[in-house]
Amino acid sequence: MLKKIRTIAILLLLFLFVFAFLPQIVHFITNIAWFNEVGYEDVFLKYTFAKFAIGIVVFLIIFALSYGTLRISTRYKAPKATDGQTIEIENPKKIRNLLIILPSTLLGLFSGFVSASTLWQEILLFINQAPAGVTDSVFHLDLSFYFFSLSLLETVLKLAMLFLIVIAVFNIIVTMYMQGFNKNAFKVTGSRFVGFISAFFVILALVFVTKIFDLLYSTRGIVYGAGYLDLKVSLPMYALAAICCLISAITMGLGLRRGKVHIAFFGPILLIIVLVLGFTAESVVQKFIIFPDELAKESPYIERNISATREAYDLADIKEYEISGEANLTAADLQKQSATVQNIRIADYRPTLQIYNQLQVLRYYYSFHDVDIDRYEVDGSQRQVFIGARELDQSAFANQTWINKYLKYTHGYGAVVSPVNEVTTQGQPELWIKDLPPSSVTDELKITRPEIYFGELTNDYVLVNTKEAEFDYPVGESNAETYYEGNAGIKMNMANRLLFTIDKSSYRILFSGLINSDSKILLNRNINDRVQKIAPFLIYDNEPYLVITDDGRLVWIMNAYTATDKYPYSEIFTNSDSLFNGKNYVRNSVKITVDAYNGDVDFYIIDEDDPIIQSYANIFPKLFKDIDDMPADLRAHLQYPTTLLDVQSQIYQTYHMQNTTVFYNNEDAWSIAKEVYGDDTITMEPYYVNMCLPNSDQLEYLLIRPFTSYQKDNMVAWLAVRNDGEHYGEAVVLTFPKQSLIYGPLQIENRISNDSVISQNLSLWNQQGSTVIRGDIVVVPINESVLYVEPIYLTASTENSLPEIVRIIVAYHDKIVMANTLEEALAEIFGTDIVYPSNVTPEDPSTDNSSGDATVVIDGDSVSYTALVQQIKDAMKNAKSSSQTGDWSAYGNYFKDLEDKIDQLDNYNATLKPQNTTDNTDSSADNNAATEDNTTSADNE
Repeated sequence: MLKKIRTIAILLLLFLFVFAFLPQIVHFITNIAWFNEVGYEDVFLKYTFAKFAIGIVVFLIIFALSYGTLRISTRYKAPKATDGQTIEIENPKKIRNLLIILPSTLLGLFSGFVSASTLWQEILLFINQAPAGVTDSVFHLDLSFYFFSLSLLETVLKLAMLFLIVIAVFNIIVTMYMQGFNKNAFKVTGSRFVGFISAFFVILALVFVTKIFDLLYSTRGIVYGAGYLDLKVSLPMYALAAICCLISAITMGLGLRRGKVHIAFFGPILLIIVLVLGFTAESVVQKFIIFPDELAKESPYIERNISATREAYDLADIKEYEISGEANLTAADLQKQSATVQNIRIADYRPTLQIYNQLQVLRYYYSFHDVDIDRYEVDGSQRQVFIGARELDQSAFANQTWINKYLKYTHGYGAVVSPVNEVTTQGQPELWIKDLPPSSVTDELKITRPEIYFGELTNDYVLVNTKEAEFDYPVGESNAETYYEGNAGIKMNMANRLLFTIDKSSYRILFSGLINSDSKILLNRNINDRVQKIAPFLIYDNEPYLVITDDGRLVWIMNAYTATDKYPYSEIFTNSDSLFNGKNYVRNSVKITVDAYNGDVDFYIIDEDDPIIQSYANIFPKLFKDIDDMPADLRAHLQYPTTLLDVQSQIYQTYHMQNTTVFYNNEDAWSIAKEVYGDDTITMEPYYVNMCLPNSDQLEYLLIRPFTSYQKDNMVAWLAVRNDGEHYGEAVVLTFPKQSLIYGPLQIENRISNDSVISQNLSLWNQQGSTVIRGDIVVVPINESVLYVEPIYLTASTENSLPEIVRIIVAYHDKIVMANTLEEALAEIFGTDIVYPSNVTPEDPSTDNSSGDATVVIDGDSVSYTALVQQIKDAMKNAKSSSQTGDWSAYGNYFKDLEDKIDQLDNYNATLKPQNTTDNTDSSADNNAATEDNTTSADNE
């Protein structure tokens, strides 16, 4: 009977254990299935096995230490009480075993769990570390020692000290309990505690050794890293302290065992003396030797800090060139630099995103999460464009049924593309790809696989190839439907249906009649979560961007980084909003591609010199590919990440100074330029441009950021990072003479605000139920001079309004002009004889646009395009002249004439440019409605 009860109890406990951990067990199984589906099962199993192995090893070590010490502690039994005051505690064998096994098991489990979660990555990196090929300037050790070995040693010592203290406390409690809490108990406890004290001092000795290396990260000097005081005083002190700790371990062990206190405390007293003398020496040396001659004493260490910081942030190879910034540009110069001029960005990504979400969502359940910037070859030239993915926003559905959410509405559809340097006559983006299904104005930008199953808004799993057809895109009063044809997903056989019913807590997965053996479940569809799950040890930014491949597929490109805070002498980056806050070494080592339809993920190493990513490649050889293996049509769209340049430029504003004296006195510090956006003054973000570097005729895709003098607004430098081909990642800095005043972006903004004509117009627009948005100011170096270009948006002060570019402001030297177009503004500054190829929207194959300077009949007269444009320019100049002289009556007449001419130009364009049409009746209706709304808004304004 007793045996049956015991069997039942064991089975019940086993059932409770399985029931309690069933979700975790099922999740582990489904994880294996998912990793197998995406092709990275070996990665998951490797780091899972590493965690398990480390946990088991640490558990066994800690259990053995705890069990052994507790077993020794429980050998002693309290003597019989004779005074009636001592508590006598019986010590049955079962209680004794319980006091040994239970604490040891609990401590072992705790230690194993903590170690598995904190040590697995460091241990794997330590075992598989790749040499950096660079040594530090003090101990001459390879950087891999600091990145991997030192980091692991410090973590192990912290855990060892923690576990030692916990085991010691357990032993004290158990020993006191077993000895009956009498006077003899304290004596026995003290004698058994000797080993713990000796072990403590051994660990402390190793801690002091690590402190010697940690001097290379000292923060108490004038720069980060070991300074004069650290190497001349602190280093010897820590070395002596480590020796004293080893002496203490010996003297405490011998002294306490023999009952000789003077021997026991010889080592600890010696340690205290060394530390007191050392700290006193630090204070004296700092006050009487370093302070009176700080620059001379610290110069070698400043030089080390500058060199290490520039290397750690990949700034050492930046090429600097000086340009005057004051050369006079002519129309002929602009003609020669037409590639730069015609590619000047006039549109801003923020209003563009707003416009996309107003004009191109087409249905309430679509959304553009972001607008990306990229470049494409169109009609034989490189063009910079905005591109936005039209994703499905499931949160927008009013009817959140299980079928709608997981079976019916499964994917987004298509993308919208518009050039950054063109707008329509209404001031809105000139759409090259638009509508549903996507229509394109050029064969060079075609989307053949528009479905987006994997994106930035795809946050839930979906079930595909069920008996319920998937919604594809709207067509008139009905909808086009589809079935998934890709290779992503896990087959939903009965076993998997049961597993995912438990894993997703949804009984419908098991019982729904719409799911069959051909159905598949798509998991981890959010691309950020997807790559993070595969490789959780990398650092990811939140700026993936969409690419249209040569064969029309949609592919996401993402950036992954490696970083550490263990680069000797390198300055720590401090920015609480940054991914790299507290780090002092950063590399964009990996480019990742994610197919928007199939979900295929590929990791490509782009920085082969990074020892961290090479170490990960040693751990996971099947995870990474060489960047040369990336398809050419994707490589053509690689972009230097703004996240990285943001960090680098913040460091470079100080660390461009390489002269130690200049650095020490902070004589030539820079600041990142500021601008006005809307009504706010903000720090300029890094931004992409399509232009030629000064004195070059090669059009390039650049990531740029201007600098101003520290706490001043005059521009002193302009940083550009190249993105194309073999020049990817090369950085160039253009500096301006210190003796010359080169206007900075914020100074140009202030001059715009102070210009009587411009400010009056902006104020007038702001008072008519509209809001003026001053877009990004673009700084464009041309030859030895600089142009500044800023778009002016106008939007109604109502919800869901459409921003429109109404004017372009161009500044050059002391001239500031606001005009309808960039061409007009440049013509007003440099003369009407400027001629350069304009950017023309690629001709839609379905249209037949005539060429030449065609005419249109207006009020009975035949007027050419050229003549009409000239009349508009004349009216604009006359209006400006009248406003400057205060003749507001004439200003009103000229402004009315200007409006009439612009209306005529609109009519002219309408007769010349047929509207693109698609077969999608419903989509066309939506667009017509949007156009009508926009026209009404413009008329009201």
